[in-house]
Amino acid sequence: MRLVLAVIGAELRQLLRDVNTLLFTVCFPLFLFPVVVWGFSQADSLRSGWEEQLHPRVVVPEQLAASLPATLERVMDPATADAVVTLVGRQITVNWQGGDPVSELARTRLVEAFDEPWEVEATDVAPETEALAAAIAAALPGVLVVLGVVASLYPAVEVVVADRERGTLETTLVTAAPRWVFMAGKLASVGTLTLLAVLATLLGALVTIFHLAVVTGAEIGLPPARLLAVVPLAAITSLTGASLALLAAAPMHTFKQAQNTTTGVSMVVLSAAVLGMLPHSQLVAPLGYIPITNAVLVMRFALLGEPVGGWAWLAVGQLMLITIVATRWAARTMAGGGLR
Repeated sequence: MRLVLAVIGAELRQLLRDVNTLLFTVCFPLFLFPVVVWGFSQADSLRSGWEEQLHPRVVVPEQLAASLPATLERVMDPATADAVVTLVGRQITVNWQGGDPVSELARTRLVEAFDEPWEVEATDVAPETEALAAAIAAALPGVLVVLGVVASLYPAVEVVVADRERGTLETTLVTAAPRWVFMAGKLASVGTLTLLAVLATLLGALVTIFHLAVVTGAEIGLPPARLLAVVPLAAITSLTGASLALLAAAPMHTFKQAQNTTTGVSMVVLSAAVLGMLPHSQLVAPLGYIPITNAVLVMRFALLGEPVGGWAWLAVGQLMLITIVATRWAARTMAGGGLR
């Protein structure tokens, strides 16, 4: 037992002498939780601000019109309404569309407005296919990006640190070709593996979704063409994550150091992706201007068949710019990492 304790003490002393261990095992988690909580609180504030600006359209009987709050707009045509209210005796029924955040907001405000002295019942009248499609559209883009980024971490570390550990980096960098060309080649190789990871994830998702559809007899409500259409943007987003991982790994001398730094970068990318997966996240400012978050939102609403217009071009432009800058910066950093 004494020998075991001696080994434990020796290993702990060695680990605690490592700056990277202290930084990423103690300091990084110390600040990670506050940052995540702050990020999600900001997302909640954005959602609240978005809701305050909305005035869902509702159809209500004349007897209830006077009780309608100012945050709702009364219309007469059910086809243009986000929710329809019917009144039978003292029973109020709120018909709303599941999967539609505006309709859900209308339901919430109507239930609060007519809570007393009426008996209020909310009924989701959306077809089952729409609710299922909304759930898939909310989760699938973020999952593709998250797994793509995670899949790129190990290759990104390998292509950067392996050359330095083998001692072949010096020979590579003294050639006549610009340094960014080599880094671009490394990024392309990592990007190829990332694309394979995205395609494998999509294939697994499709097999799972359609298997559940066969077993339950439910209709998916998402045409295969829409599912395939999100692959390019998911691949570009994952490639951007890979370029940031290369940038984080470039100055590192050991595999362990590079793993630590790329983990920090991946957490930032993954947080941005999760922000786009939140139920009430909308493709509007300011979320529409946040890189990676806007890409996830573009894929989400494209899956639902909604127009994304210039938001898609903005997301692609931001991702390509980040990828180019990160690649060139990584090339310069890698050249300076112990090579004078």
